[in-house]
Amino acid sequence: MLNLLIRTQMSAICKASDSCFTKDNSAGSSTTITAATPKGVLGGSVAALSAGNDYTAFPGTKALMPIGLFANNAEGAAFENSPAVASGKVTVVKGLASVEVDVYETQTAADAGVDLEYHVGDSLYCSDNGLLTKEVSTSGVVIGVCTKVPTPASPALGVDMRI
Repeated sequence: MLNLLIRTQMSAICKASDSCFTKDNSAGSSTTITAATPKGVLGGSVAALSAGNDYTAFPGTKALMPIGLFANNAEGAAFENSPAVASGKVTVVKGLASVEVDVYETQTAADAGVDLEYHVGDSLYCSDNGLLTKEVSTSGVVIGVCTKVPTPASPALGVDMRI
């Protein structure tokens, strides 16, 4: 889920790739993603452009160029973008927004047993699962800066966006 604290630009990308609706989320190591999580992009996950740069939005990976974070659907459901199914467009939050997300990497990519520890001021990147992480991505683009450390009592990650 993406919670907007300070609004900025929200944009409907001209075309959402088919993978925006079929992305399997079971591979993510976020504490809120389970086998029952619906397919498709999650609110708070990273949106990216293809290498062809034709304004087609894709679920983020380490190698694709990030353009923002996918927004929630009109009803505010955490894991769905149902308006996108009807229109073929996906809303992306970009610019200098302040947000909280509850889908982010909780373990390192290299060793799934090692927990990631977030600190205020950490630069945040896109993981191969399309989630925010403090591990540097192949593109090297900083998506945001950590402004709130997740805790068991308040598991959302605070982010001041930079893209």
